[in-house]
Amino acid sequence: MNANYMKNMLIILISCLAVAACTSSPTPYTPTLITKPGNGKLFVYWPGQRWGEKSGSAPEIQLDGVPVGLLKYKRFIEIEMAPGTYELKMTGESELSNWNGPERAFPAKVVAGENLYVRLLVKYDQETNRLGQGAMGYAVTFLPRAESEALLEMDGLKKVEQ
Repeated sequence: MNANYMKNMLIILISCLAVAACTSSPTPYTPTLITKPGNGKLFVYWPGQRWGEKSGSAPEIQLDGVPVGLLKYKRFIEIEMAPGTYELKMTGESELSNWNGPERAFPAKVVAGENLYVRLLVKYDQETNRLGQGAMGYAVTFLPRAESEALLEMDGLKKVEQ
């Protein structure tokens, strides 16, 4: 190997390391503290997705049938509440909601002193979508997430004010 080849390889290596050092890694979201002793917190969030499936829609989120807010794309709802198991539901029932997707329910078990993270997952349904069929089908679900995963996924999301 000649000296010029080695010099060029060294320059390429240094350039690659410099670019890698400049890329930013996600900053985890820092949840607010529980204010009332004995309560827990529920976080329902819809992070950015590769294709932005249904990103122009906003389902109404309900707890035991009581509306708590519209969950828009790249947003989250934070609720401090008493411990217990609640029916978390997404629906298009509200006049303000433009959700025409399926309704889904999830048993949200809130524990005193802990945070529960539930992600709204919307993706193209590869099982039902076929070329030339017209409208796209979607797989929609609530997905419980570990705190370490959720905090990274919530980076940059905006809180829904209630």
